[in-house]
Amino acid sequence: MKKISALIERSKFYVGLLLTFALAYLFTHYLDGDIGVVVWSFLILAPLISLLLSWQAARQISAAIDAPAYLAKGRKFTVNLTATANSRLPVPFLRCALDTALNFTPEDARPVQSAMTAEEPLHIPSVMTAEYAGCGIISVKELAVYDYLGWFRFPVQQIPAPIKIGVIPEIPSLTNAGVILHTVSDIVLTQDDEEEETSASYSAQTMPGYVHRDYIPGDNLKRINWKMSAKRQKLLVRMDEAAATVRPTVILDLQPEDNPTALKRREILLEGALGFLILLVRQGIPCTVRFASDKAWKMLLLENEDDVRNAAVEMAIADFVNDGNRIDPSTMHEKAGAYLIYTARPDEVLAAEAGTLKNLGYLCGVCPTEGDTSAISGFNAIWTISEEYSMQNIKK
Repeated sequence: MKKISALIERSKFYVGLLLTFALAYLFTHYLDGDIGVVVWSFLILAPLISLLLSWQAARQISAAIDAPAYLAKGRKFTVNLTATANSRLPVPFLRCALDTALNFTPEDARPVQSAMTAEEPLHIPSVMTAEYAGCGIISVKELAVYDYLGWFRFPVQQIPAPIKIGVIPEIPSLTNAGVILHTVSDIVLTQDDEEEETSASYSAQTMPGYVHRDYIPGDNLKRINWKMSAKRQKLLVRMDEAAATVRPTVILDLQPEDNPTALKRREILLEGALGFLILLVRQGIPCTVRFASDKAWKMLLLENEDDVRNAAVEMAIADFVNDGNRIDPSTMHEKAGAYLIYTARPDEVLAAEAGTLKNLGYLCGVCPTEGDTSAISGFNAIWTISEEYSMQNIKK
């Protein structure tokens, strides 16, 4: 339909042009030669002047896009395109259209065409709504000068660079997540106890013992030495790093998506991961989260609820473009005890990369409710998460 509409509009232009020249020919040869000469002069000079003004204006106009860097999901916001003409000559009509990511829904997606003057910048606002969490890009789809006659079009030379807007994911309350939280907590506590015994044995043989300090509100309760605290009649915290070396890690195996359904699945996984991370830190369990952005992997250490909220902001601006690896290779060198992979693509590639992690600890996959998870059947556990953030264990 768009091609047919464009063909009709183009046909109207050529038909009108043909009729105009036919009228000039009629006046010149059959009605009045003087009027015919005037008409022909107009037909030649007017388009030429209009063409030169439009061409010159397109080279002298500069533009910029302004929008918030971060947004809460569901919020309305305005993208402002400002065009400035650096010329004293008249400026013809400017036509603008924005290209928006699927994260955003514009109230009016139609192109805007407006006259402008050289004295004042032209401001073109576009109101949008942030629909899906994650990074969205807004760029200029069309920015061109149209002449006064509507015959010529010249693209503006100084096009503003695309801008990134981060839609901050929400941190939901998960339901039916008690079993997986209990499993991960037990694994971490068990491995912490093993680390403590190993460290204590090594300390007794070669070191004078643990170094302690007074407890400060906010310290991890697992690092309190209860026996010594009872003897000294005050809370003492160990200064060793044994208890801090075992941190469960959440890996976000997410990718850029090109349709609303896939974007919604990615949002559910992203927010579901944040919901589980905040459950861990509320239990006093430090953890890490890993995700890709700009073809590189990022790792964030989370020890409290503020860390999780800050992580949500960092994830909002991530484009989830990895370096060719579905799992951060450096994950293999950390002692996490438990590895939770949130993925919408539980395929053979992921299973192959995650195989090494199973030898290092408890390996769990978290997927959307629909989809085939048979490729990752070798994981220790597979959980699904619904749009209502309800978790279900499909492999015990």
